[in-house]
Amino acid sequence: MHLKVDAAHRPPPIADVGDGGGWQFETRALAPDFKHFEVRSLASSNPTVSIFDYIGDDGNGGGVSSSRVAAALRSIGAKPLTVEINSPGGNYFEGVAIYNLLRRHSAPVAVQVLGIAASAASVIAMAGDTIAIAHNAEIMIHQSRGLFYGTADEMTSATSVLQRIDQAMADTYAARTKRPVAEMAAWMRAETYMQGAVAVERGFADTVMEREAQPPVYADASASHPRDPQSLDRMLAKAGMARGARRELFRAIKGDAPSTPTPDLAARNRARIAALTKGL
Repeated sequence: MHLKVDAAHRPPPIADVGDGGGWQFETRALAPDFKHFEVRSLASSNPTVSIFDYIGDDGNGGGVSSSRVAAALRSIGAKPLTVEINSPGGNYFEGVAIYNLLRRHSAPVAVQVLGIAASAASVIAMAGDTIAIAHNAEIMIHQSRGLFYGTADEMTSATSVLQRIDQAMADTYAARTKRPVAEMAAWMRAETYMQGAVAVERGFADTVMEREAQPPVYADASASHPRDPQSLDRMLAKAGMARGARRELFRAIKGDAPSTPTPDLAARNRARIAALTKGL
């Protein structure tokens, strides 16, 4: 017997949070042999979509975008759907779009958290008519964060967007769990991880699956330093470099060094980065 669609059980759609233009979101790099987005058993009465990747464009032509999910749902049609999730999250705006696509699917949506549904992926999970979670899998929720550069006015606007996103997420979690919005907001501030039974107890999932979770496989960061400025900045901050020193370093790397550059500045910068990031 197929599960019936219970639209009232699904949280409301998420609207009016913007399109994420100009925003960048970071998550740990996934190993190439782990990442995939797969649609299986199209010919069956209950096809499966596997979301085992970064949410949104990962910058290298990969990631699970809302356009890929929309195409998958068009090919599936009005059939019950199983959505497997094992994702560390990514772009919140893409996560919202995927959530809204799944939420309005005309047939039942059964979500299975097989490893982790973190950040934007946790929002996607909330679209299920049922949510099952492996006993040692996790759902993680936190406040939105993004990397944004701009004027004072633009930064004020960015703060407003982050607050609006946090409110939308808290409302969605509260609608799914039937718990107070304030409680959701507190858990988000604390960056809360919930393993199988706890996720069920708190209403983020319905049942625990008696199986072992398969955590995402992350890329080996020791092989090379991050190539994008945001990841490098984050690594240097973790290593203890002050913000002002990091800004000076990036100006030097871009060729816009302070007024007293030296001939070996680039070499010293490379050595400085290597020393600071060794062992991270």
